[in-house]
Amino acid sequence: MPSWRTTMETYHQKVLSAATKLLSLIALSLKLEEDFFVKVGALTEPMAYIRLLRYPGDLDPCSEEKYGASAHSDYGTVTLLMTDGVPGLQICRDKSAQPQVWEDVASMSGAFVVNIGYMMERWTNCLFRSTLHRVLQPRQDRYSVMIHP
Repeated sequence: MPSWRTTMETYHQKVLSAATKLLSLIALSLKLEEDFFVKVGALTEPMAYIRLLRYPGDLDPCSEEKYGASAHSDYGTVTLLMTDGVPGLQICRDKSAQPQVWEDVASMSGAFVVNIGYMMERWTNCLFRSTLHRVLQPRQDRYSVMIHP
């Protein structure tokens, strides 16, 4: 794949630019300087990375609920997620509720899903809460790109 590296490097730079803008908005909402997260090194290497994911379609149609990724929260500041329109991503708005209530996340073409991570939760003293999420086993192959700035 001759253009793979160039394509991924270009994509990485564009997404880091978008993440910088997002973190600037979060900083402003916290009444901090716009470049606060840049100054503390939230976007410096090796923190920022891209993960390409494939969740294979359901090959075993049993009645048992299966997961492409079990319930978890991400550990960083924010996660930007681009999906291919195949459903499966779910969030739980109240992590402490029992039983937990799961909601499907709609996929919008050209948009990112933004998950708040544990680091942002800690930095904001729980004002921004980390997003508990999971991926159900899809009926067809599901692809997504995760960017952790």
